Amino acid sequence: MLRGNNGATTEQGPGHQAPSPGAASARAGTDPAGYLRPVNELQEPSDAPAFDTSVPPSGEGCADCDAVGGWWVHLRRCAACGHVGCCDSSPAQHASGHYAQSGHRVVQSFEPGEDWFWDYLEERLVEGPALAEPTSRPDAQPAPGPKGRVPVDWRSHVH
Repeated sequence: MLRGNNGATTEQGPGHQAPSPGAASARAGTDPAGYLRPVNELQEPSDAPAFDTSVPPSGEGCADCDAVGGWWVHLRRCAACGHVGCCDSSPAQHASGHYAQSGHRVVQSFEPGEDWFWDYLEERLVEGPALAEPTSRPDAQPAPGPKGRVPVDWRSHVH
């Protein structure tokens, strides 16, 4: 089980799988400019800000899935630019694709009741600041979602 900053627990990591043992205890913080601060202070901080607390999310669902009429299992929000993408269990895996294309390495869960952050580069949970509202998809929107686009056999399409 993972515990987020709000005390909520989840058994799901960033791609819908739990991270490796000990990952929840290996957390980094941030300095005032939004740069990742490693747990081991001898390491260098990242070259670019990982967090922008002023930028809102790009929408209520995966921006890329919405553009093509796709669907998702769970949602992740880029902590640097607000891009909302689908998790690695989703057919299209847009959140990790956004990282690969943009270099924005940290996402936050965009699911109600979850506030954990995942660093794709270091492949571990990290701590982060409160991001601009809203911090999750609407409670009324189902997961998987969105309503009306999820196939009946959706479980056979997940990773």
